Amino acid sequence: MRSIFGKGLTVAPLLLAVALAGCAAEPGKPTQAAKAKPSDFSEWPCMSYTLACGKIPTRKPVTQALVGPLNGDPVRGQALANERSKGNCVACHLLKGAEQPGSKGPDLTAYGTWGRSDAEIYALVYDMRSRNPDTVMPPAGANQILTDQELRDVIAFLQSSK
Repeated sequence: MRSIFGKGLTVAPLLLAVALAGCAAEPGKPTQAAKAKPSDFSEWPCMSYTLACGKIPTRKPVTQALVGPLNGDPVRGQALANERSKGNCVACHLLKGAEQPGSKGPDLTAYGTWGRSDAEIYALVYDMRSRNPDTVMPPAGANQILTDQELRDVIAFLQSSK
């Protein structure tokens, strides 16, 4: 067997050791990893180590209601959703007009056809943790990543996506 590490070491013993390491638990007894709770992503207010939102202390989940009519601008909302230093929705979602969109979150190219109200979308974008505590979606409103008007603009853009 040919070595990729030099000095006569081969990959096969290393791979075998790694494979068997997962079998070390007593049969019928859960491993430490199996006992662990699902990941808690609440300590990360956004997905950045360098942007200001990555330095904001984590807040508790917030349920926020939309007050008054939406009055959002879909053109500004599209720009915000695609702006990597602001909304950064494209880090995870496929959006209309997005360059290099993400694939972690749902495809939002036809979000306006999903039948959600402005108020429901506002609450979700403000802080998705109020509906799903295990979400990795950053709480754009609760962590002041987007202002109230910017949230309204993003929602107007999402509602116009058909």
